[in-house]
Amino acid sequence: MKKFFMTLILSMILCLNSAGATDAVNVLNSAQLTPTMTGYEPCDRIVLQTLAQITNKDMSTYDKVKACYDWLIDNCRYGYLDEFTTPNSPEEEGATRAMDMIAYKIGACDDYSCAFAAMARALGLNCYTVYGQTSRASGGYTGHIWTVIKIDGVEYVFDPQVEDNIARGGDVYYYRFCKTYDEVYENYIPQRIDDRYFTPVY
Repeated sequence: MKKFFMTLILSMILCLNSAGATDAVNVLNSAQLTPTMTGYEPCDRIVLQTLAQITNKDMSTYDKVKACYDWLIDNCRYGYLDEFTTPNSPEEEGATRAMDMIAYKIGACDDYSCAFAAMARALGLNCYTVYGQTSRASGGYTGHIWTVIKIDGVEYVFDPQVEDNIARGGDVYYYRFCKTYDEVYENYIPQRIDDRYFTPVY
Protein backbone atom coordinates (compact mmCIF):
# COMPACT_ATOMS: atom_id res chain seq x y z
CA MET A 1 0.00 0.00 0.00
CA LYS A 2 2.84 2.38 0.90
CA LYS A 3 4.47 1.65 -2.46
CA PHE A 4 1.18 2.42 -4.24
CA PHE A 5 0.87 5.84 -2.58
CA MET A 6 4.50 6.69 -3.27
CA THR A 7 3.98 5.81 -6.95
CA LEU A 8 0.79 7.90 -7.03
CA ILE A 9 2.53 10.93 -5.48
CA LEU A 10 5.46 10.60 -7.90
CA SER A 11 3.05 10.42 -10.85
CA MET A 12 1.24 13.55 -9.66
CA ILE A 13 4.55 15.44 -9.38
CA LEU A 14 5.56 14.34 -12.87
CA CYS A 15 2.18 15.43 -14.25
CA LEU A 16 2.53 18.85 -12.63
CA ASN A 17 6.04 19.26 -14.02
CA SER A 18 4.87 18.15 -17.47
CA ALA A 19 2.04 20.67 -17.36
CA GLY A 20 4.51 23.47 -16.63
CA ALA A 21 6.75 22.38 -19.48
CA THR A 22 3.77 22.14 -21.83
CA ASP A 23 2.75 25.70 -20.98
CA ALA A 24 6.22 26.98 -21.95
CA VAL A 25 6.08 24.97 -25.16
CA ASN A 26 2.67 26.36 -26.10
CA VAL A 27 3.52 29.93 -25.12
CA LEU A 28 6.79 30.09 -27.06
CA ASN A 29 5.51 28.19 -30.08
CA SER A 30 2.52 30.53 -30.33
CA ALA A 31 4.70 33.67 -30.48
CA GLN A 32 4.73 35.66 -33.70
CA LEU A 33 8.34 36.04 -34.77
CA THR A 34 10.03 39.22 -35.97
CA PRO A 35 13.81 38.59 -36.09
CA THR A 36 15.74 41.66 -34.89
CA MET A 37 19.50 42.09 -34.84
CA THR A 38 21.42 44.53 -32.66
CA GLY A 39 22.83 46.48 -35.60
CA TYR A 40 26.34 46.09 -34.14
CA GLU A 41 27.98 43.84 -36.76
CA PRO A 42 30.56 42.05 -34.54
CA CYS A 43 27.81 41.08 -32.09
CA ASP A 44 25.35 40.06 -34.78
CA ARG A 45 27.98 37.88 -36.43
CA ILE A 46 28.79 35.90 -33.28
CA VAL A 47 25.10 35.59 -32.34
CA LEU A 48 24.24 34.14 -35.76
CA GLN A 49 27.27 31.81 -35.66
CA THR A 50 26.22 30.51 -32.25
CA LEU A 51 22.59 30.04 -33.31
CA ALA A 52 23.76 28.12 -36.38
CA GLN A 53 25.68 25.74 -34.09
CA ILE A 54 22.94 25.12 -31.51
CA THR A 55 19.70 25.34 -33.54
CA ASN A 56 18.35 24.14 -36.86
CA LYS A 57 15.34 24.85 -39.08
CA ASP A 58 13.48 21.75 -37.88
CA MET A 59 13.44 22.91 -34.25
CA SER A 60 10.40 24.65 -32.78
CA THR A 61 10.66 28.13 -31.27
CA TYR A 62 10.53 26.53 -27.82
CA ASP A 63 13.40 24.19 -28.70
CA LYS A 64 15.49 27.08 -30.03
CA VAL A 65 14.91 29.30 -26.99
CA LYS A 66 15.71 26.41 -24.65
CA ALA A 67 18.89 25.71 -26.66
CA CYS A 68 20.02 29.32 -26.13
CA TYR A 69 19.21 29.18 -22.41
CA ASP A 70 20.99 25.83 -22.02
CA TRP A 71 24.01 27.03 -23.99
CA LEU A 72 24.55 29.94 -21.61
CA ILE A 73 24.19 27.71 -18.54
CA ASP A 74 26.36 24.89 -19.91
CA ASN A 75 29.14 27.06 -21.35
CA CYS A 76 29.33 30.25 -19.29
CA ARG A 77 30.17 31.08 -15.71
CA TYR A 78 29.67 34.01 -13.37
CA GLY A 79 32.68 36.27 -13.10
CA TYR A 80 34.42 39.33 -14.50
CA LEU A 81 36.89 39.79 -17.31
CA ASP A 82 39.75 42.22 -16.74
CA GLU A 83 38.81 44.02 -19.93
CA PHE A 84 35.65 43.88 -21.98
CA THR A 85 35.17 45.32 -25.44
CA THR A 86 34.70 49.08 -25.27
CA PRO A 87 31.35 50.05 -26.80
CA ASN A 88 31.44 52.55 -29.64
CA SER A 89 28.40 54.31 -28.21
CA PRO A 90 26.03 53.91 -25.25
CA GLU A 91 23.44 52.37 -27.57
CA GLU A 92 25.84 49.50 -28.28
CA GLU A 93 26.61 48.58 -24.67
CA GLY A 94 24.05 45.76 -24.64
CA ALA A 95 25.43 44.41 -27.90
CA THR A 96 29.04 44.50 -26.71
CA ARG A 97 28.12 42.80 -23.44
CA ALA A 98 26.30 40.09 -25.41
CA MET A 99 29.26 39.67 -27.75
CA ASP A 100 31.79 39.42 -24.92
CA MET A 101 29.68 36.92 -23.00
CA ILE A 102 29.33 34.64 -26.00
CA ALA A 103 33.00 34.99 -26.95
CA TYR A 104 34.64 34.75 -23.50
CA LYS A 105 31.93 32.80 -21.65
CA ILE A 106 32.26 34.76 -18.42
CA GLY A 107 30.17 37.60 -17.08
CA ALA A 108 27.72 38.95 -14.52
CA CYS A 109 23.93 39.09 -14.63
CA ASP A 110 24.06 41.98 -17.12
CA ASP A 111 26.11 39.89 -19.51
CA TYR A 112 24.05 36.69 -19.27
CA SER A 113 20.93 38.79 -19.86
CA CYS A 114 22.37 40.72 -22.80
CA ALA A 115 23.57 37.52 -24.47
CA PHE A 116 20.21 35.82 -24.02
CA ALA A 117 18.34 38.91 -25.24
CA ALA A 118 20.50 39.20 -28.36
CA MET A 119 19.96 35.52 -29.22
CA ALA A 120 16.23 35.53 -28.47
CA ARG A 121 15.69 38.68 -30.53
CA ALA A 122 17.60 37.14 -33.44
CA LEU A 123 15.14 34.24 -33.23
CA GLY A 124 12.32 36.76 -33.54
CA LEU A 125 11.10 37.22 -29.97
CA ASN A 126 10.34 40.50 -28.22
CA CYS A 127 13.03 40.09 -25.55
CA TYR A 128 14.41 42.89 -23.36
CA THR A 129 16.32 43.50 -20.15
CA VAL A 130 14.75 44.45 -16.82
CA TYR A 131 16.36 45.95 -13.73
CA GLY A 132 15.03 45.30 -10.24
CA GLN A 133 15.53 43.12 -7.19
CA THR A 134 15.82 39.35 -6.92
CA SER A 135 15.66 37.16 -3.84
CA ARG A 136 18.89 35.92 -2.29
CA ALA A 137 19.39 32.39 -0.99
CA SER A 138 20.48 33.87 2.35
CA GLY A 139 17.32 36.01 2.56
CA GLY A 140 16.37 39.48 1.45
CA TYR A 141 16.82 40.95 -2.00
CA THR A 142 19.65 42.28 -4.14
CA GLY A 143 19.92 44.35 -7.32
CA HIS A 144 19.75 42.28 -10.47
CA ILE A 145 19.18 42.34 -14.23
CA TRP A 146 17.21 39.65 -16.03
CA THR A 147 15.32 39.26 -19.31
CA VAL A 148 11.67 39.20 -20.22
CA ILE A 149 10.02 37.92 -23.38
CA LYS A 150 6.66 39.57 -24.00
CA ILE A 151 4.09 37.46 -25.83
CA ASP A 152 0.47 38.52 -26.35
CA GLY A 153 0.84 41.25 -23.74
CA VAL A 154 2.23 38.92 -21.03
CA GLU A 155 5.80 39.21 -19.71
CA TYR A 156 7.65 35.94 -19.15
CA VAL A 157 10.83 35.89 -17.05
CA PHE A 158 13.99 34.21 -18.36
CA ASP A 159 17.01 34.36 -16.05
CA PRO A 160 19.90 32.14 -17.19
CA GLN A 161 22.36 33.64 -14.69
CA VAL A 162 20.30 32.76 -11.61
CA GLU A 163 19.38 29.42 -13.18
CA ASP A 164 23.09 28.72 -13.67
CA ASN A 165 23.72 29.63 -10.04
CA ILE A 166 20.96 27.29 -8.85
CA ALA A 167 22.23 24.41 -11.00
CA ARG A 168 25.90 24.90 -10.04
CA GLY A 169 27.02 22.44 -12.70
CA GLY A 170 24.21 19.97 -11.97
CA ASP A 171 20.75 19.47 -13.39
CA VAL A 172 18.85 22.48 -14.67
CA TYR A 173 15.25 22.64 -13.42
CA TYR A 174 14.10 25.72 -15.38
CA TYR A 175 12.76 27.53 -12.31
CA ARG A 176 13.40 30.85 -14.09
CA PHE A 177 12.49 29.83 -17.65
CA CYS A 178 9.28 31.22 -19.19
CA LYS A 179 7.64 32.11 -15.88
CA THR A 180 5.09 34.87 -15.38
CA TYR A 181 5.74 37.31 -12.57
CA ASP A 182 2.79 35.73 -10.73
CA GLU A 183 4.63 32.39 -10.78
CA VAL A 184 7.85 33.88 -9.38
CA TYR A 185 6.39 36.76 -7.37
CA GLU A 186 8.57 35.95 -4.34
CA ASN A 187 11.74 36.04 -6.44
CA TYR A 188 11.47 39.27 -8.45
CA ILE A 189 10.64 42.90 -7.87
CA PRO A 190 10.81 44.53 -11.32
CA GLN A 191 11.56 48.25 -11.19
CA ARG A 192 12.16 49.34 -14.77
CA ILE A 193 13.09 48.23 -18.25
CA ASP A 194 16.88 48.54 -18.37
CA ASP A 195 17.29 50.96 -21.25
CA ARG A 196 21.09 50.77 -21.07
CA TYR A 197 20.83 47.44 -22.85
CA PHE A 198 17.76 46.06 -24.63
CA THR A 199 14.36 47.75 -24.74
CA PRO A 200 11.17 46.21 -26.19
CA VAL A 201 11.17 45.67 -29.95
CA TYR A 202 7.41 46.39 -30.10
